[in-house]
Amino acid sequence: MMNIKDEMPKEGNKVTWEDDGCFVCGRANTIGLKLDFEVDKEKNTSKSEVVFTREYQGWDKVVHGGILAAVLDDAMAYALMSLENLAITTRMTVTYRKPVMIGEKLYLEGSVVKLKSRLATTRAAGYTIENDEKVIKVEAEGTFYLDHPTKRG
Repeated sequence: MMNIKDEMPKEGNKVTWEDDGCFVCGRANTIGLKLDFEVDKEKNTSKSEVVFTREYQGWDKVVHGGILAAVLDDAMAYALMSLENLAITTRMTVTYRKPVMIGEKLYLEGSVVKLKSRLATTRAAGYTIENDEKVIKVEAEGTFYLDHPTKRG
């Protein structure tokens, strides 16, 4: 696993990220989460973890669903960075299985499922560890438009 953010180009055909202002992963975003993602180029996966504070709650003591969607979106995008490609989310479906509570550690994993020229299908999951068991709390599937075509797939 490696941190790919410093290796990626800061400008693509469709998108740029030169100002590092992403809400989820950007270091320059003063109100952002500043998550670090590790990427496995051989498995086309990403991993991160986060503990949400009260600022990110919806219902009392429960993390807001929109915030969970945002971190899953980045987990999928970082999995695509394993292909050395920037990507734009075109569709995302989120399934909320159990509440994610404020203060609990949420592990994030993203993966590339299918590639076809400029379109990629991805998945991500957020889970906790309870009694030594992985408990999936939230999952997503996404379709991304790749910044440049890929021959892998």
